[in-house]
Parts: sequence; structure tokens; C-alpha cells
Amino acid sequence: MSALREIGVVVIGLGIAGRVRVRDLKEKTCGLRLKGVVSRREVDLDGVPSYTMEEALSRSDVDALIISTEPCLHEDYVRRGLENGKHVLVEYPVALSSDTAKQLYQLADEKGLILHEENIALLTEGHLLVKNKAEKSQLKSGKYTIAGSYNGWLEDFDKSGLPFVTGISSIQSVLSLFGDAKVIGGKLDQAENSYTAHADLEAQGKPMSITLSRFKSNEMGRQKRTIYEFEDGEVLDSDKLEQKMSKPGLFMRDMENFYAAILAGKIPEEQKKISIHSLEIAEKIHSFF
Repeated sequence: MSALREIGVVVIGLGIAGRVRVRDLKEKTCGLRLKGVVSRREVDLDGVPSYTMEEALSRSDVDALIISTEPCLHEDYVRRGLENGKHVLVEYPVALSSDTAKQLYQLADEKGLILHEENIALLTEGHLLVKNKAEKSQLKSGKYTIAGSYNGWLEDFDKSGLPFVTGISSIQSVLSLFGDAKVIGGKLDQAENSYTAHADLEAQGKPMSITLSRFKSNEMGRQKRTIYEFEDGEVLDSDKLEQKMSKPGLFMRDMENFYAAILAGKIPEEQKKISIHSLEIAEKIHSFF
């Protein structure tokens, strides 16, 4: 049995997702090997070196970056990583505009590097069950809602992008399930301590709505619900779909997909298409605001 090809990785950003990445990488379940972290916070991770961005980019033992920062930093970090010969895994959105996303994917192709955008929502048991159903029956209607608290940058559109950019996962889920979506309209309601963004779409020619709400509250957790009704009469409600907590976890599975893409020398074309087209759809929704 041949040994795993080892890919040295630095994690940039130590929020919740970044720390989960560090934890999972320490388990060494695939060929990714944690070489260090880059963080504005003071780092206290046993045995994990802390670097500046410049140090991480210059190290010969670092082959890849995992970017877990607020979206406004994604373009700069992705571009610098690619220009310095590093593969890149970045939390969604890959960039704040579709034009920038196209440029970054083109740069990755020119450099022969992997640019992989995370979206663990597409790996969940519930999503896969709906996807299996959508391959067998036509959609009649769909409703996607998500609500949660402010976190310091989600409510700051300069840092996060407008709501359907920072919430691009919702659009990517629709594209993954139904192939495409047409924008019918959009609306943004803002109050002093909250906002609600709404989009009316058509998927497979049928009505689909997405509502994203955020509130200034320390007590409110993230709440998500999707309801899909199909032409054969079956209704799939995310609250009733089985959600299995299995190992490896979703972030680890995402990193395994990143590692597999590095070995293959390319990402699936559908993945790139969804990444770019979802931003184009978000921009159309925002044009109604």
C-alpha cells in the first residue's frame, strides 16, 4: 500500500470554523498536514506554530492555505495564495462578486493549482436525501429560511457582502438540487437591530423562496428550515429529515474533497459552475433592493 502524499497546510483565521479545521487536521485522517496558523488573535494551540501571512506564503513546507476569515478578506488571501503557488480552500463565498470569482478560478487554472470553495451544506444527509428525490420527481414549490444572530461581520455589508453573498450557501443548495434558478424579485428590510432579505425565484419553472434573517441577539442560535414539495405529492421538511452525525465530520469531509482535488489536479467542473453562477444570481437578487 503506497504512502499518502502529504500536503502541508496553514489555517488562516481562528474563528469557530478555523478552530474546527485545526482540530480535524490534528487527527491526520487524510494527507493534509497542519504546519501552522495565521491569526489576528493571540494563539494558544499546543504544538501549532503561529505565522504571519508573509511567513506562511514563503515557507517551502506549506503547499496549501485554508482561509476561514470574514468574506471581505477572501479575494486578497486567495489571490496571494495562488500567486505564491499555494492550493487554496476558502470558506464561502469565494469572493464578493462573480467577476472576481471568475478571475480567481482563472488564476488557479493558469497556475495549475486548486481553488476549492467550502460549502458543507451540500454534504449533509438532509441535502443528499432531497437531491436523490429531485432526481426522480419534479419540484412543485420550495421554501428555504434561515435565521441567526449578528456575529460582528454578517451585519456589516462592507465586510460580508450583501445578504445573498454572505448567504450564498442557500443559492448553491438550490442550484445543486435543481440545476438552475431564475430570479423573479428580491427585497431587503432593515431595522436598527435586524435585517431580513427575501428572494423570489423559480426552479424548474416552479416557485422557490429564500428568506435570510439576522438579529442582534446573544441568545438566538442559528435556525434553518427547508420545505420542498414535489409533483408526486411528497413533501420533504428538513426538520423531519434524518440528520446523521457521523465521522468524519462535515468539515473533515470537505477537506478530504480538497485533498482529492489536489491529487486529481482539478476540481469538478460542476463545483466551479455553481460557485460562480450562485454569485451571479445573488447579484440579480440584490438589484431589486
